[in-house]
Amino acid sequence: MSLPFRRPKQSQTSETIVLAPTSRWRCTLLRAGRLELIIVQRIAPLARYRIVRFTTNIINLLGNGWVYAPLAGAIFLAQIRDPLAVLQAALLSTLIAHLFYRVLKHRVARLRPFDRDPALQSLTKVLDKYSFPSGHCMTLTTALVPIAHAAPATLPLVAGALALLALCRLIAAHHYPSDVLAGIGLGAAIALPVSAWLVPA
Repeated sequence: MSLPFRRPKQSQTSETIVLAPTSRWRCTLLRAGRLELIIVQRIAPLARYRIVRFTTNIINLLGNGWVYAPLAGAIFLAQIRDPLAVLQAALLSTLIAHLFYRVLKHRVARLRPFDRDPALQSLTKVLDKYSFPSGHCMTLTTALVPIAHAAPATLPLVAGALALLALCRLIAAHHYPSDVLAGIGLGAAIALPVSAWLVPA
């Protein structure tokens, strides 16, 4: 007696092969999220200090977009060689980064820390639903890397500004550490080659 051909098994195997990378990615991010949530739970209470809360709110507000017009003006006022090329590199890098950013946000769909822990309070209104990667850190990176490329002396200021914004995103309970690191990494991965192409060394 011949056994029937089991098509479901073959279909299930192929489906497993296709979905396994995504599943592993989501599981890894979920496990990391549990550990990172503890970090956010330790950092977010710093907002109980008025000066920390005030500074965090101002930095987050500037990161919403208000900082970029003054930054563009500063590029032309400062003694940076070829400021127009720097501005073009920043704009192109930001545009490219946001194309990847939108896909990643909806593909990963990672809930923000304050959504996972009701004890955490969001200090300011968020611009979108999900947390990975940090759009604030990514955009600031794409704006600052061309400046650092054209004027290497500004590198400590650039690093300090990114670190301050990343910390404020954690204090506001909007992001996990890997969110801000991924945002900075994505922004740098795009802005570095674009700056090398458009901005004269």
